[in-house]
Amino acid sequence: MNEHLKISSSPCQPTTTRVQWIDIAKAYGMIAIVLGHILINGPLARFLYWWHIPIFFMITGIFLKPLTNPNDWKRFFMKRIRNELLLYVAMGGLLIYLYTVIHHKSQRFLLNHWFDLVLGGRTLNFYTSTFWFINVYILTIIVVTVMISMTKNWSIHLLLTISGLMIETSFKQITWMHLNGFAMMPWNMDTVMVTAFYAYAGYALFHHNRIWLERFKMILLIWLAAIGLIFVHQISGFSFRLSLKSHLMQSSLPMGIAIIVIPIIFSLAVMAGACVTAKSSVKFGLPLIGRHTLAIMYGHKLFLDLCLINGIKSVFVRLTIGVMVPVVLGIVIQKIKATFIKPTH
Repeated sequence: MNEHLKISSSPCQPTTTRVQWIDIAKAYGMIAIVLGHILINGPLARFLYWWHIPIFFMITGIFLKPLTNPNDWKRFFMKRIRNELLLYVAMGGLLIYLYTVIHHKSQRFLLNHWFDLVLGGRTLNFYTSTFWFINVYILTIIVVTVMISMTKNWSIHLLLTISGLMIETSFKQITWMHLNGFAMMPWNMDTVMVTAFYAYAGYALFHHNRIWLERFKMILLIWLAAIGLIFVHQISGFSFRLSLKSHLMQSSLPMGIAIIVIPIIFSLAVMAGACVTAKSSVKFGLPLIGRHTLAIMYGHKLFLDLCLINGIKSVFVRLTIGVMVPVVLGIVIQKIKATFIKPTH
């Protein structure tokens, strides 16, 4: 999830270091996720849910590529899948243990929730409530990589991804499978029919050309589309709710159209904002945050809970702690690894 590209003199052009606007877009998305978990069910939180998960899958799609031989597949599974799984298990086990200790839970509670790491999806709660994203992320990159490797025909790609999205939005919840009291499939695997569409959208829009977004006319057009959607929402009062973990997808608009248009337009608007930010002289540490979004994804629920335990109610202070403490820990861990673990070639 922390892949990087190369850039030259342009903040959006790939050639020598990380593509800065992608890091900044990830930072905006991660701040939105943490803020959404602080505000919970308010109007702003519901708006953030429109795009803060889809944007990460769109960014994921930028880095996917067709694999053409067995060695490519081996490297893909060893570096992308295995490493994510090991981190998922290690961080999940640690955070469940910390919750058990901090909240004085029983050993039975500990063992039951460790097993939830196997089931994944909606069974993951407390400090691991965001881990469903890792489940779906792993499944999504496998599915989309297989699809773009098997055929280069974009019309087949669109047919498969749009068909999957339409199937997923045609029902409210899984009713024929229950795990630990939740109506769900293991690892929320049915949600991949939605996230694969967003990942493929990122692949199709940016894989071959990542600099089109920095053009002023494109930025203006995307922002006007996003502002237009907000205006129409205010005037018409159309409803739209999106929570992929809970399979909550509701809209007074045709659901298939809403779940395609709304998240993609707002995700592109945030990416366009990131590209503008990348060209500015003041970036408020956003590139640094964007380089450590995985640490924030894993750790912010722990620190938000510690804030409440210690009586910290300020939204700004909790947001700052929830974002920056995992970033600092991520930097420390990276330096320790760099010092004591030699890279293998």
